[in-house]
Amino acid sequence: MPQALSISGPPALSLEQLGRCVRRLDPGSRALLDLSVRRGVRDDAMAPILRTDPFHLAWRRARALERVAEALGGEPSLSDVRAALPELPDEVWAPLPELMPPRPAPTLALVQRPETSVVPAEPGRLARFADGAPPLRASVKTVFAAVAGAALRVVLWRRPDQAARA
Repeated sequence: MPQALSISGPPALSLEQLGRCVRRLDPGSRALLDLSVRRGVRDDAMAPILRTDPFHLAWRRARALERVAEALGGEPSLSDVRAALPELPDEVWAPLPELMPPRPAPTLALVQRPETSVVPAEPGRLARFADGAPPLRASVKTVFAAVAGAALRVVLWRRPDQAARA
């Protein structure tokens, strides 16, 4: 007579303990698990953005899942851990608030002024050059005269072959 098989479901994982284990992962591994397992982004879609090979991403994801399973005590299988990850709340996947720099107090100024006073620079090479340079009007007058002279030369100057015909 055949014996009845007892099918038991996957062992119950504590979401709190799983969340603590995921939070202990480095940010890159946590983001990889978030994108691939939780959000369903494929490795071949992430690989060009991350400038790596899809096989390397799969390897990193497997190592991260192994680290989470080991931290849980080795009781759940990798497939159980992978199946439970999408159930974690959003706070688990967010960066750790303790590691984030504190936000500065909001101000109405667009650019905050430095506390130190600005010391004017002593006149240097550029200032000496500007003092000795001709004024703009004289420069424009000289350029205009050169262009006008070149235009007159083209119009009035005859080539030797044209002068012989005349």
